[in-house]
Amino acid sequence: MTSFPTDTMAPASARTKPESKPHSNQQSNTQTKRNQGPAEHSLLKKGGPDDLLLSVYRKVEKRILGRLKAHLVNITGTELAVEMASSDTVPLADWCAAQTDDAVYLEFHSAMSGPSIWVRVSRLFLTGCVDCFFGGQFDGETCAQGKLTRSEIGMIDRLAKLLADSLSEGWSAVYETTVHYTRYIHDIDDLEMDLDDPNILVSSARVALSGHAVKAIDFVQPIDGLSVAEPQLHRPVNRETHTADPAWQKALKESFDHVFLPVRSVLARPTMDLSQLSQLAVGDILPVAPTDNVPLIVGDRVFAHGSIGEQNGGVAFKIKQFL
Repeated sequence: MTSFPTDTMAPASARTKPESKPHSNQQSNTQTKRNQGPAEHSLLKKGGPDDLLLSVYRKVEKRILGRLKAHLVNITGTELAVEMASSDTVPLADWCAAQTDDAVYLEFHSAMSGPSIWVRVSRLFLTGCVDCFFGGQFDGETCAQGKLTRSEIGMIDRLAKLLADSLSEGWSAVYETTVHYTRYIHDIDDLEMDLDDPNILVSSARVALSGHAVKAIDFVQPIDGLSVAEPQLHRPVNRETHTADPAWQKALKESFDHVFLPVRSVLARPTMDLSQLSQLAVGDILPVAPTDNVPLIVGDRVFAHGSIGEQNGGVAFKIKQFL
């Protein structure tokens, strides 16, 4: 047993001119302009020429769902369930106006997707992820208020990485691409997208964390992005593999065996107001509630759970379960 230091904490559809009797060139042009309405995106119509894009995006959604659960389990260190509803088509302005609950908005970009992909993470779910990451339980109701805390910002970075990986793996069902995280915003008024088609596809994921299901994540895919991706659907995916040099593989493994990683366990996350903090002195004792579900964190990922005990007169960590 080893002891560890503790730490608190679509293109537009074809349009046809109505038949008319021959006129002069000027009259003909005027009549044509009068009968042409605004362009409609056939992606919104089943059976339209771009209906293939909708069916392809359903495959992307399914793959995102499969990867999302595995990544979330690694971060929260607890079993959970994820359900994702099929995407709805709504105008971007209407969706933004409907966002009344506190949330953060993460921006992602792919070279093949055109406009940015946005992911909305509810503040309630963000709070739950922080609680579970540090070995606590999510009660389904408690939500942080006001300015984002350092723990929440750290969790946003972790969620951004897993969401970028999930999006990259989801789009790999269509073509090879890498989705990159760009930034986050906390105010929906700061979300801007320059779109030719004002409509977006929104896929909502509900996550059951510590037994409490909440609307956690919205994936916002601009329809313009699907139009940009269409030419890639007909490109063969390069899945060429190469046999690695055995000597190189052995040397690589030996190098990895000597990589040092920070390992820590979190016993508790007490909170104090400023007056209490200012009165702390050497020798003061901070009570820590006993628990047998202490997380063992390697880097920024929960690696195992266990309990704190004593061995040979020193504090030690006993592993009970690997994740």
